[in-house]
Amino acid sequence: MKKLITNFKVLMLAALTIGAVSCTDDDDNGGILDNNNSAYDLTVDNADFTILNAALLRTGLDATLDQAGGTFTVFAPTDTAFQTFLSANGFATIDDVPVLVLRNTLRNHVLGTVARSTDLTDGYVKTSATNNDGDALDLYIDLTAGVVLNGVAEVTMPDVTVDNGVVHVVDEVIALPTVVTLAAANPSFSNLVTAVDQEGLVPTLSDDTATFTVFAPTNDAFQALIDESTTDGLNDIADVLALSNLTDVLTYHVVSGAAVRAENIVDGANVDPIGPGTFSITGTVITDAQTRDTNIIVTNVTAINGVVHAIDNVLLP
Repeated sequence: MKKLITNFKVLMLAALTIGAVSCTDDDDNGGILDNNNSAYDLTVDNADFTILNAALLRTGLDATLDQAGGTFTVFAPTDTAFQTFLSANGFATIDDVPVLVLRNTLRNHVLGTVARSTDLTDGYVKTSATNNDGDALDLYIDLTAGVVLNGVAEVTMPDVTVDNGVVHVVDEVIALPTVVTLAAANPSFSNLVTAVDQEGLVPTLSDDTATFTVFAPTNDAFQALIDESTTDGLNDIADVLALSNLTDVLTYHVVSGAAVRAENIVDGANVDPIGPGTFSITGTVITDAQTRDTNIIVTNVTAINGVVHAIDNVLLP
């Protein structure tokens, strides 16, 4: 579990939302920087950021990123990145993107603390974007090969210093993440993602109009299942993927209709997942239909369509 815990070590760090930054007491300009070196100023008259500049102006976030005394980290998509995003989502121009969606997407590129490239670590960090309940969305940072965000955007130019923080240039727009996005970006969930994809569950769990609570087995959890018995026929991950009831096993880990955060789980609750059967939760221990105990080891990884809690074994219906 050491690798997993390292991957998640930034999960519980509270990141400020971009609206929470206050101005310094000695501001005499409404808190707006006037020396042309704010995070917003970087997008002005810069040939690589004309669409980002237009998006900030359209959503009113230009004033936020122009604040003096701010402590921002901005992952700034280039015009090429925005053109790809617009085309992929059926928009002709940035003006065609609904304002609320555009504002939250931009906020998904902003951290409320200053994180230079040397400060970044593998794992989840809270962005300034929120779900419908106002909970901060997570962003997964993977440093395996460069700096890759949510498995899609790579930092192409790090550490552009501005007076109110730091800007990292990225080559993709970081879309609002689903529970699938946040699992797929994390190598510790690669077996789970393979299984979900194999069983055709990706479209269901990627639905951003639905809401899910996912108890997600890590790769170590799958290994724990394999090691649990020498007589169950499970000798490696290939045997798990070949289970005839794999869909039932996977959907047994998913609750639909609510994003239940760890602090809202009722002790002793009996949970009715999508898959067949029920399980109970006492503290951080899940008891499945086979009366096996599994531990919740990481909580509240937040997506636009739900929340993910990592577990250290595979639940069996």
